[in-house]
Amino acid sequence: MRNEAGEFILEGTFLDAHLYPIGAGTGMYLRAVELSYEKGIIYIGDADNDTVCTGEFDIPIDVNDIRLLDSYGRPAGILVSEPARLALIQSWGNGLHSFEPGDTPFVASCCMPTPEIGVRGIVLEDGSLFAGPVWIMGDDGVALRYEEAELPATKCGESARTVQVIRVDVVGDPLFQRRLCTDVDLFQTPNPVRKIQIKERGNPVALCAPDENGNISIQMNNSEAVDTALRVRTTDEGLVFEVVGDSTVE
Repeated sequence: MRNEAGEFILEGTFLDAHLYPIGAGTGMYLRAVELSYEKGIIYIGDADNDTVCTGEFDIPIDVNDIRLLDSYGRPAGILVSEPARLALIQSWGNGLHSFEPGDTPFVASCCMPTPEIGVRGIVLEDGSLFAGPVWIMGDDGVALRYEEAELPATKCGESARTVQVIRVDVVGDPLFQRRLCTDVDLFQTPNPVRKIQIKERGNPVALCAPDENGNISIQMNNSEAVDTALRVRTTDEGLVFEVVGDSTVE
């Protein structure tokens, strides 16, 4: 494996390699080696991109493995060697030593296709990518749930399927900002009525559930009733239904 400058990589310089940069295409090869007095950088390219990942090592070389990272700092592979075998590269001298795709290709058994699909990181405000284990947490008033969703069939021939999604609901206490600025807990999380059971002489006769908006309508009486003295109030124990006052018609 020789470049136009006559620099060559002997057979056995690398004992093994495993490349899996996300989004890389076919024809991955060792594109260049950049050397300085303190460190060296190995550049891996493919048919469409000059640099799909890089690996750094200190000089003098004292490592057996050179770990590769992509442009966002995500793991992209490893080159296995020994300090004595890598000493040949160090002898080239400082500068950039380039190779053509036909000079230093990696065999197919070393390359693992890794398509760039799905969510693999989060782009921060400064343009950098935060990857690796990510915790997503709901802030005040925001609830997160992990659940399955049904995707309908499409006109492109894709059938209906089930996928895993993260559901975000903006709910909770609307006054959380005031709560954060107050030492005393002035507000309590609302605890809405979920069901109402109606009993007659101690025996259940009906169970009223809320509508699709979570509302339960309680009317004192119809418009033709002469007595509208029914009142409903809340206590620490629950709801209290009572009759107060007199009839509106004598």
